[in-house]
Amino acid sequence: MKFKNLDRKTKYILIIQAIGMLMGASTHLQWVINNGFLSDKYNAPFLTRIFWDSLTFLDPLAAFLLILRPRKGLILTLAIITLDVIHNNLFYMDELYIKSPSLKVWFQRYWMILGQIIFGLFVCLTFKENYKNTQ
Repeated sequence: MKFKNLDRKTKYILIIQAIGMLMGASTHLQWVINNGFLSDKYNAPFLTRIFWDSLTFLDPLAAFLLILRPRKGLILTLAIITLDVIHNNLFYMDELYIKSPSLKVWFQRYWMILGQIIFGLFVCLTFKENYKNTQ
């Protein structure tokens, strides 16, 4: 179903998700502009660098698909945010949970991961209804 034919609630949710994906893309784009593609400054394994830098392209693709091809956009958005949350929590497991700083420091350092988790929950909780509404 085309975006213009969707109900108002579904449109709002898709727009919020598209904005969230573009926000994610902007952080990856800023990193690539400042440090280069697949930069060693990540201090991360090569496959992690590929994953993070690929989001520079995949996040905006998902955002545009949410508007142009909502069903495909929903699937891609769900896949990206799920993989990203899992990957980042595993990558930072030691810092986030095992050697975790005080709660205040945790929020100051890792607010982006917390935001990502909240956004991921939003995407997951709205997926089923939105997917049905885009048939």
